[in-house]
Amino acid sequence: MLYPLRLHPISRKLPLKPPMKISFRWTSTNPSTLLRRCPSCQSPISLPSSPCPKCSTLIPLPNGLSLHSLLFLSQPILSTSYRSSQTSDEKPQEIVIEEPDLKQENIFDLPSELSSLPARGFILDVRDIRNRALERQKQLHPDKHPSVTGSLSIDLSGKVNKAYEILSDPLKRVEYILSVHHPDLATAETDQLTDPGLLSEIMEARESLHEATTAEQVEKIREENHLKVTTTIRSIEETLSSDPPDLGAAKILAVQLKYWQGLENAAKEWESPRF
Repeated sequence: MLYPLRLHPISRKLPLKPPMKISFRWTSTNPSTLLRRCPSCQSPISLPSSPCPKCSTLIPLPNGLSLHSLLFLSQPILSTSYRSSQTSDEKPQEIVIEEPDLKQENIFDLPSELSSLPARGFILDVRDIRNRALERQKQLHPDKHPSVTGSLSIDLSGKVNKAYEILSDPLKRVEYILSVHHPDLATAETDQLTDPGLLSEIMEARESLHEATTAEQVEKIREENHLKVTTTIRSIEETLSSDPPDLGAAKILAVQLKYWQGLENAAKEWESPRF
């Protein structure tokens, strides 16, 4: 049985420390692997690991990391523009990001990173990412780091919670992927179905749910709707697996999925009429 992820309570944030400097390194044989030095023991650790596997020191993470990398599903890739702006002839394979740069959003190349994953990161094993999130939460729990200010633990846990919340939901997942590849394609509450036949089908299903008087009738509607949800998810997988992916078609399918999931949520909340 799977249990809900426990969120750490939100508290007033205190200054994050240490460290104030993070070093990213890569080699010509494996340019996508980023390493940094632990500020406490100086051991090389991969990004986005935190705490340090050797000495358990909590280390802040820069903004702009993909949700997939936060759960160790992918390797972060530095953006070409940021890498070229930070390297020098003396140390062409080392980048040092000062503390203020941790808040920048343009450090990593998320589209390239997600393109290395099946269906641009849409095809996932939900049970696997749940286990990954739970394991990371154990590592980041404040009780394991009593000498460190709790705000850093909460900040890192919040990043992991957000990654799990979005990636575990097919609709939120495809919306995130679309926003990464093209912000203008991100879905919105105002997005409407463009297929009149599909809209009519959903309205009829809603009406059937409204008129249902028994749990058996609702269950039948849910079974039919589950098939629609599954079919739409498979279509999204196929669309995002193409090279190049048809992002416009993926957005249309995402809007359809939003309506089918809305019907599923309404069916879950159905209550037997009282006469």
